[in-house]
Amino acid sequence: DGSGDGANGWNAEGRSAAAGGSGGGGVGGGQPALSSIDRVRIDTSLTSSKSGASGGSNDGLGGIQGRGGFQGNHHNSFSLESLHNSVDGLQNLETAATTSRHSTSHLDGNWRGGKVMLTGLGAEGKVPFQLLLCNDDGCEVQEPPGRAIRSRLHGVPHSQFSWRETPKNVLIIKKPNDKGTTAVLPQVVEILRQKGIKSWVEPAVHWETGLGATWQQDDDPHLDKIIDFIVCLGGDGTILWVSTLFPKAVPPVISFAMGSLGFLTAFEEDSIPKAIDDVVNGDFFFTQRSRLVAHVVRADGTEEHQRHIVLNEVVIDRGANSTLIDLDVNIDGNPMTKVLADGVMVSTPTGSTAYSLAAGGSMVHPGVSGLLFVPICPHTLSFRPLVLPDSVVLTIRVPETARVEP
Repeated sequence: DGSGDGANGWNAEGRSAAAGGSGGGGVGGGQPALSSIDRVRIDTSLTSSKSGASGGSNDGLGGIQGRGGFQGNHHNSFSLESLHNSVDGLQNLETAATTSRHSTSHLDGNWRGGKVMLTGLGAEGKVPFQLLLCNDDGCEVQEPPGRAIRSRLHGVPHSQFSWRETPKNVLIIKKPNDKGTTAVLPQVVEILRQKGIKSWVEPAVHWETGLGATWQQDDDPHLDKIIDFIVCLGGDGTILWVSTLFPKAVPPVISFAMGSLGFLTAFEEDSIPKAIDDVVNGDFFFTQRSRLVAHVVRADGTEEHQRHIVLNEVVIDRGANSTLIDLDVNIDGNPMTKVLADGVMVSTPTGSTAYSLAAGGSMVHPGVSGLLFVPICPHTLSFRPLVLPDSVVLTIRVPETARVEP
């Protein structure tokens, strides 16, 4: 049961160890358990002249460590030197690679730069296999190279944005009944006009100010088909309102802090000209935010036609009733827990700094692909908030034996 602590070291299963290990040695600083491995390949670039032969753990690049190690605590643990000199059945030791001129070795001078092949350990190789990997976008079949399961998670909290053409339509959303945002609106419209961009505003704002283009109150303007980006003048509540206007994809939103709360508003009022100029030129990074979709299914099995798409959280609570509510919670159709509380909420990482935070939930970075399940005043000492993968489907059900009606 070996493990690799040095950068690019390998453990007994042949998997790459985490970069940045700990300990004090180079090539000979540790020992892999190789009894079940047919072929081990070590890729590294040695730049240190330290290469001890003692057991323990390693600091040097290319270090290998096996639990039990050189002190003889495990009969299948060897150092590279002992494998080279004394392992029966070792038929071929290949050394090949190119590294920096500072590379060093103690393998009889045969280490020529960071790659070592150990073959002929007398064990059968692993049989091939396939993986069926699925997510919300579909499934794909993979046959892992080297017959080893490895994955690297790539978070994309910040992505660069660039236009293929100059944007043509911009939606301006302002905080309602606010003198400050009303005074700034003409400045924003003029900046966009000078750049040849058409400004759109909500019908109520157009009637109030006479600025920008708008649509009929009862019409569906299909904003997601024509709006290139959104300028938001207000606080976090204004951004939440923007989310409701786009039930599908939301264009990039540039928000200016002109409200009471500013968790989501990244720019100050005095930066409006420069920030809009950067966005129009495509010189900006953006943060992707996830949203939740909630469906309400009644006791007779019928589902409400309206879907609730939310940026912060979905809350199921007792309302005006003073009695605790009893809820059954399932994940992907499997029972997870039973809740006796004032309610529960399911929050996005964006909503983790809102109601969820006040209820004792953790703050979660928006780049994390997850959702929070947070009880509201649970009637137990052991119920704690949970962070779940965003691929799950949560079903929260009022059981027939509940003391309150849904």
